[in-house]
Amino acid sequence: MNIYQKMAQVTKEISAVAKNLKVGEGKASYKAVGEADVLAAVRPAEEKAGIYSYPCDREIVESAVLTTTSEYNGNKKETNKQFMRIKTVYRFVNIENPDEYIDIVTYGDGVDTQDKAPGKAMTYADKYALLKAYKIITGDDPDQAYSEEFTKKVSNTPMASEKQIAFLKKLGSESQKNAAYIKERVRAWDQLTMAQATEIIGALKNGS
Repeated sequence: MNIYQKMAQVTKEISAVAKNLKVGEGKASYKAVGEADVLAAVRPAEEKAGIYSYPCDREIVESAVLTTTSEYNGNKKETNKQFMRIKTVYRFVNIENPDEYIDIVTYGDGVDTQDKAPGKAMTYADKYALLKAYKIITGDDPDQAYSEEFTKKVSNTPMASEKQIAFLKKLGSESQKNAAYIKERVRAWDQLTMAQATEIIGALKNGS
C-alpha cells in the first residue's frame, strides 16, 4: 500500500477517542482529549499499517508576555503569562518506502505563568496534527466556546490610562452615535492601548 492507502486504513480503524483528561477543578472542570489518549489510539494503528509519524520541523512564530488583570474587593492584581505560538510540520512516513511521506502543517499555542508554554504549544500542535490527519472524532468544536481573553499589555506596549478611559466613557454617554462608535472599536477597556484610545478620542472630537 502507498502512504495514502495506509493513512486511510488508520482512519478507518480509529473512529473516535474518549475524553479522559480532566481539566480544572470544581464546577469549572471539564473533560478533554489528552495527548496520551490520542497516542494510545494512534500508535497501534500506525504500527499495524506500517506508518511512522513525527514532528520533523518546528518554528516559533510568536512569543510574548501577556498580562491578565483581575479585581477582588477593589484590589487589582496583574499576572504575567508567557505566550508562545509554534508552527509544526508533522510528517507521516511509509515505513516500507521511507521516500514516501505526507507533511501536515499545524499550529499550537501555549500559555503558562512559568516555563511550560513551549511544551504546551508543541503538545497541542502534535495532538491536533494526528487528530486532523486521521479525521479522529473527539466531540470538541473550538467554535462553541470563547477563548480566554488577555489584556494587550504585550512587551512594552503602553495601555490606555484611567483618565483616557474615563474620558471615553464620558464621550460615550453624551450621544448614541459616540457610544456606538466606541463600542465598535473597544473590545474591552482593559485591552485598550494608549495609541488606540488617543485615536478614538481624536476621531470623536473631529466628529467622526
